[in-house]
Amino acid sequence: MKQIPQDLNLARGDLMDMEGLLCSGLAAFFTFKGHALYFPTQNPPDAPQFLPRERRLLLPLVWREELLGVLMLHGVRAREVRPLLPALPSVVALCLENLARSRAARTDAVTGLATEDALYARMEDEAARVRAHLDDPAQPDGRPAPLHRLCMGLVVLRLRNGEEMARQIGFAFSEKFLRHVAEACRAGLPSDVLAARVGRYEYALLLSASGRGACHKLARAVLGRMEAVSLPGPLTRQPVRPLLCAGHALYPQDMQGPELVLPMFEQARQLMARARLAADVAAQGQSGAGLGGESRIMPFARILQDGGVVLENLPLGRLRISLGRQAKAREGLRFAVWSGGARDAACYKGEIVLLHVRELDAVAEILHLEDAAVIPEPGDSLALLDGLPVLSPSDMENALEGISDVPGLGSEEKTPGSEPRTEQAAMAPAQPAAPGKNASADAPSRAATEREEQGAQGDLHGHGDFLKRFAREREQCARFALVIARLAPSGARAGSEPERGMRKALELWRALLAPVRATAAEDAGRAEPFGGRYGSNSLIFFHPGRAAEDLLPVYAQLCEGLKKHGLATAAGLAGYPFLQFRKAEMQDCALKALEYALLLPEPKAGLCNSLALNISADRRYSLGDVFGAVEEYKLALLADEGNAMAWNSLGVCMAALGRQHEARRHFLEALKHSPDEARAAQICYNLGTVCQNLGERRAAARYYRQCVKIAPDHLFAHIRLGQLCEQGGRRGEARRFYERAAAIEDARPGTPSPARRHLARVAARQKRGGEARELLHEALLRNPNDAAAMLLLAKIYLDGNEDPAMAELLARKSAGLHDRPEAWQTLARALRALDREDEARVADARALLA
Repeated sequence: MKQIPQDLNLARGDLMDMEGLLCSGLAAFFTFKGHALYFPTQNPPDAPQFLPRERRLLLPLVWREELLGVLMLHGVRAREVRPLLPALPSVVALCLENLARSRAARTDAVTGLATEDALYARMEDEAARVRAHLDDPAQPDGRPAPLHRLCMGLVVLRLRNGEEMARQIGFAFSEKFLRHVAEACRAGLPSDVLAARVGRYEYALLLSASGRGACHKLARAVLGRMEAVSLPGPLTRQPVRPLLCAGHALYPQDMQGPELVLPMFEQARQLMARARLAADVAAQGQSGAGLGGESRIMPFARILQDGGVVLENLPLGRLRISLGRQAKAREGLRFAVWSGGARDAACYKGEIVLLHVRELDAVAEILHLEDAAVIPEPGDSLALLDGLPVLSPSDMENALEGISDVPGLGSEEKTPGSEPRTEQAAMAPAQPAAPGKNASADAPSRAATEREEQGAQGDLHGHGDFLKRFAREREQCARFALVIARLAPSGARAGSEPERGMRKALELWRALLAPVRATAAEDAGRAEPFGGRYGSNSLIFFHPGRAAEDLLPVYAQLCEGLKKHGLATAAGLAGYPFLQFRKAEMQDCALKALEYALLLPEPKAGLCNSLALNISADRRYSLGDVFGAVEEYKLALLADEGNAMAWNSLGVCMAALGRQHEARRHFLEALKHSPDEARAAQICYNLGTVCQNLGERRAAARYYRQCVKIAPDHLFAHIRLGQLCEQGGRRGEARRFYERAAAIEDARPGTPSPARRHLARVAARQKRGGEARELLHEALLRNPNDAAAMLLLAKIYLDGNEDPAMAELLARKSAGLHDRPEAWQTLARALRALDREDEARVADARALLA
């Protein structure tokens, strides 16, 4: 039987990466309390050495007759170690073999990159790290939170001609080609980027603490190197080149709210599915635009904006388009249609609105055409007209499992079942249908059918008809209310037909509105309210002459009544006039109110008020739109000056923009209006951070102490107090604050440990290098991406005249994670110790630029 080859090599960097696994293997033979790795360059021990007075054990780590490093264990018991001394070299060899086999299990045999399972494991760890930042966004390093870096980026690189290459040339050549492409992919990657092989002809790059622009830049650089690969074919000797495309997605920006509570296992695979979807769209655009250019790279966030195309013409002025739920398409979104193909200048054709969004595609209705003789055709591109997509929890939405291939007049009424939450959109182009002049010819029959539907359902209009009537009626009203109600079957009725829920909601709406209508009958000039469809599971209502506050009890009763019939309902109400919003913007206001209502307890009925604007601004902030968030926070304060959350969030935005004095002013207003102790503690912490950034140490210490008094377990307040004491030269007092913070961290196992990093810095300044090294190793075990801990450990290695190659590895990885001058200066120092002066000068230049 042919043996499967395994790469059982080990390097010093692998010891750093698998330090925890090494120690757990040794702990099976004897006990110890702590450890530290050394990389001596002179006089290393050639055999295990036990120091009984210090209770320390030095273990040389020798693999295949090469010394990788020395592991120092302290707190060792003499009665356990003395009998094992002759066997310790074999024990160490066994543990190192386990490390090598573990490394081989996580490495793809063909390409040498990480395996898909290893990538998913790293993604789950990174997602947990990002969630920890979001749950407690305070930063202990003296700078405001960098909004665009609190995320994880995933880039998928696809070899489009891989299958064709294997089929035409052979699988052996295909594997050789994959290996060369993987080497080009890996060359020049930052040390913090994990490269993996996913699927047969796909690679993935995982970036921690990155942003959308960094993903795009990295994808462009890697694609450039991979496209330069060229191998001669075995028979024709003609050069074979790769055809590549890329897609990337961000966590948590490209996730939806309810998905963030799913297990990390699910979230990692959903992020991969979205990056692959972006690569699908990039491949589709590349096939039409030719090789090269930005068309070969597609961010997931841009799919909804301009990645959609028309797939098929349907009767009655409807279209099937390529945007599904996986691309965050939602009922009610509007798109402009532009001519596709190879024309020099795109031609605007009209506007469509999404009626039914399915997992793989969506059905849209034409709202208007620029030219009635030029209708949308398959291949035409779509551009989103709405400023932001209608974000709502997926489990609050139902859509059609299927519409017949050629839906007739009753297509809106045949809506069986709901679809699962996790979707995969498809971008397969369909065969073009003959457009002809059917749109204008079918207009009379379509209008007659809509009149019949309206007659059968009373006040309910189709979506397009509602928008037309709403645009006409609102201009005649000085005051009106607009309501969007979302229905979702729940419990045992989750599979019931949405149409039945629509009818029940309409009946209950009429019954609840009857007293209101009777009261309004005295006003002869007041128009009647009417409603319409808003997608397959939502209704929209217009109430002329009514205030939204007066209708809130009616819709609260509607939500309670529909819940008894198995329909989980949420209603968002917006009233005009409201602040400076125009009449045409009331639909967006109602959507903001609906988003707010979905977060409320039963009954889920909410107004477009200060809190709704606050939540909308929070969403903009989480997407990195700081200036848009500032505007909405200011609107929220115009609606309610006592909104402490808006004052605090506005202060955070100003601090992120570097406007510290304005941030302090907003935080003081938040503290004045905040009745909640937990919120007051966070506001005090924010105030302390701003004062510290402004150099006002006494004021900062006062606010930090107020924060600790209100919330004794506030981790970063203790760390900040320790920093202030350290800056004042009071290292003993600083150490006490850091030890309290470390005790808080011990009560939260599995979380990063910035307190140990600060304790290590104090220990290093007090000439206690061994303790500092142990603390840094513990910090890196809890957070392998702690850039500051890596940098400090690299400095300790250099100061101790140990292996400068390990210091270079740590400093380079630290600089990749956090572009700081200190990291580049330490890297230059390590490079000079390795006699690489040219590279050291480049690192010095990077330090000046940083």
